[in-house]
Amino acid sequence: MTQQQRSGDVDPAEVKRRIGPIGVWTGVLGGQSAEFGRNVAAEVEELGYGALWVGETARYKEALVHSAILLGATRRLVVATGIANIWVRDATAAANGANALAEAYDGRFLLGLGVSHAPLVSSRGHDYGRPLAAMRSYLDAMDETEYDAPL
Repeated sequence: MTQQQRSGDVDPAEVKRRIGPIGVWTGVLGGQSAEFGRNVAAEVEELGYGALWVGETARYKEALVHSAILLGATRRLVVATGIANIWVRDATAAANGANALAEAYDGRFLLGLGVSHAPLVSSRGHDYGRPLAAMRSYLDAMDETEYDAPL
């Protein structure tokens, strides 16, 4: 279980309030330059949206690094992965990465996870046979991850 979960710092109602009723999702921003992404994130924030959701593909920026680039260009905007593929990083890396981003950016990072699609998972050398069981195991492993940096 993460320190954030143990301490009860995550309030779902507060997260819902911060992201607001309408956000912006893009699946192609990761294929643009970091400068372009920073400018888009700043504009999304300026327009008053609460959240910017970014997708992850094998051809674009890694989801957590991409989120850090976007978070660094904003002051209030929540950046969320929609979705980060569980087959791309192990559960410890996902938990620690998400906690580090939440710590560095005042709780403005949301980690959305998914199991992706069989052809994409197979192309990375994994067996997609039981995606629900894989997600359950992944979430259990995330819960067991200890994050000792301050939140």
